[in-house]
Amino acid sequence: MKRKTLLKIVLAVIVVKAIVFAVFLKLAYVPPVIMYHSIDHMDRATKLSVSPESLERQMEFLHKHRYNVVTLSRLASMIRNREKLPPKTIAITFDDGLYNNYRYAYPILKKYGLPATFFVIIKKIGEPGYVGWKEIKEISDSGIITIGSHTISHLWLPSMGSAQLKDELERSKEILEQGLGKPVDELCYPIGAHNDRVKRFVKDAGYACAVGTNPGKFSPFDDIYAIKRIKISRTSDNLFVFWAETSGYYTWVKERKDD
Repeated sequence: MKRKTLLKIVLAVIVVKAIVFAVFLKLAYVPPVIMYHSIDHMDRATKLSVSPESLERQMEFLHKHRYNVVTLSRLASMIRNREKLPPKTIAITFDDGLYNNYRYAYPILKKYGLPATFFVIIKKIGEPGYVGWKEIKEISDSGIITIGSHTISHLWLPSMGSAQLKDELERSKEILEQGLGKPVDELCYPIGAHNDRVKRFVKDAGYACAVGTNPGKFSPFDDIYAIKRIKISRTSDNLFVFWAETSGYYTWVKERKDD
């Protein structure tokens, strides 16, 4: 075989592999939405806790490396309209409306100018360990934090009858909107639980998007009523792990690892 012909074959193989790799990157990418719960010093005892010091390092990392941190509603809009996502686009969420989110996370997010969504359980508002209306209004008015609904009671939605399900979704939205004087468009499923029926009720209640925890292996990433999220725990104290989780490819790897 002539050297010139061999070179053409090698170049063709390289081009084909590059195309295949590019297609893989496009198909495997899932816009990262990171999920926090408690921000305190119980991170050695529970995976639902992240220390304030670790959260600060992670938010500094996003700021320093110029991540495109957007609101959850904005991300959902980009997905729905099939807009091209800017590099390093990410959204940040906090579940349950815990007071330590106000005490620790809110000042850190303000410091770095990073928007986030706090999902509030209506029945927990003002209870010990949870934010009250004073804190909810303060963070909502800051322009940094968006308040979303985590339903009235934080119960398993798929097993509910239609009347109770409708009430959990619609009344939580109404209470928050009346208290804040602004629309509440984002919902977080309690315990991540949902199905097609629940999603129909969510749409009918007027929410623009909804997030779970683990919507299901190989579920589509562009379903804005079942947005995939990545739980951040103490393993993310290692910023290399945090970088991997926020790369956009962690979900693809995790779904196959857990299969």
